[in-house]
Amino acid sequence: MASVLAVAILLAVPSLGGAQGSFGDLHINSLNSSLHAKFFVLRPPPELRKLRGTDIECKYFGHMYSFEFMYSDFFELNSQFTAASAEEADFVVLEHCITYVYHVLRYGAGFNTVKLTWDALRIVQEEYLLPIIRWAQEQPAYQRTQGRNFVIVLAMDKGRVDYPLVSRATQHWHAITTVGNGTTWMKRSRPWMVRDPREYGTEEDACRSSTSTSKRRLIWYDQDVVVPVPTAFSFSAASEQTEDRDLLVFYAGSPNSCIRRQIVKELAGSDDAEVLVIPKPISRGTWSEMLYRSRFCFVPDGFSSISARLYEVLQHGCVPVLFSHAFHPPFESLLDWRHLAIFLRNSEVANAPAILRTISDERYHEMHRALIRAQRVLSPHEIPFWVAANMELQMRSQPLPSYEGTAVRAS
Repeated sequence: MASVLAVAILLAVPSLGGAQGSFGDLHINSLNSSLHAKFFVLRPPPELRKLRGTDIECKYFGHMYSFEFMYSDFFELNSQFTAASAEEADFVVLEHCITYVYHVLRYGAGFNTVKLTWDALRIVQEEYLLPIIRWAQEQPAYQRTQGRNFVIVLAMDKGRVDYPLVSRATQHWHAITTVGNGTTWMKRSRPWMVRDPREYGTEEDACRSSTSTSKRRLIWYDQDVVVPVPTAFSFSAASEQTEDRDLLVFYAGSPNSCIRRQIVKELAGSDDAEVLVIPKPISRGTWSEMLYRSRFCFVPDGFSSISARLYEVLQHGCVPVLFSHAFHPPFESLLDWRHLAIFLRNSEVANAPAILRTISDERYHEMHRALIRAQRVLSPHEIPFWVAANMELQMRSQPLPSYEGTAVRAS
């Protein structure tokens, strides 16, 4: 089994490593460790799987927000990764589904106003997950490590910051989320395609004080792991083709953020036949069709600095163009995202088509091939995704070079 998975993961990302640019000794050693690491799913007793007297049975109820359930369920279905007990396990995963419970409370119990939404987030922490965490902290396996090998998955849009009470209670645990710390990777990697922002005569960033993290900064720690957002789409033969992509760039979506409104303002009325910007959501079938027709696809921040849009774009073989100052890539130790995406500043929206036209066919095809190699690592329906997640977790359980500002706390 180990050798098959090793081949699968290495074939998926042969030249998309982290800072080293490829799988070096660190990656091979971590791969071997992750394949042999054992997990134990710690399931709370029935009396704690309740909210206000109602029994809670975790279940799949969609893609992104079901990841808390999906993560535990993977180990239930793949015993080769599991230990016989929590005491014998390298990692202990606490089973819960707080995001499912939150949605039940919000949409099933009348908490669907702005004010009551915040009440719902508080209630599901205080009355559902915090009692489960306190129970977990009393277990012998927790006492042995003080929770440093415990894993909690948080599937809401902003990860730890959406559940601050839970985050404080688990600050020594590994959190697996779809968002990171918001600024460190961007500052360290400086992935901007246009090195000098004055090159295209750009103006000030109109969205500088209106980003997805302006009011609620992210919370993230060095031991945490960022994973891709699960989506409803999967890679296909159409994703691999480049011949029928007659659009240079495409975007459609709700104008629910400053940068999205800027894209609509600058480009929705473009008379450029290769630029298509639709200022509203479109049907799933039309969305797919447009993605397959496009070389590049805009992925701007929305409510959060990450969304399923990025991975839907990738699954369709469209090279993403990110407008984000708070992007923290998933599997950052394994994938070099500068080979998978174009990064533009918010102030470069109006000039984006001209900038994208400077990309040679050779470079575009290189990026598309990199995207094809990486796609299996980005889908939770593929084993390499889980091996990559285990590798990141294993690496972050060992001493790592510290990031600047290790924990970015809510302001």
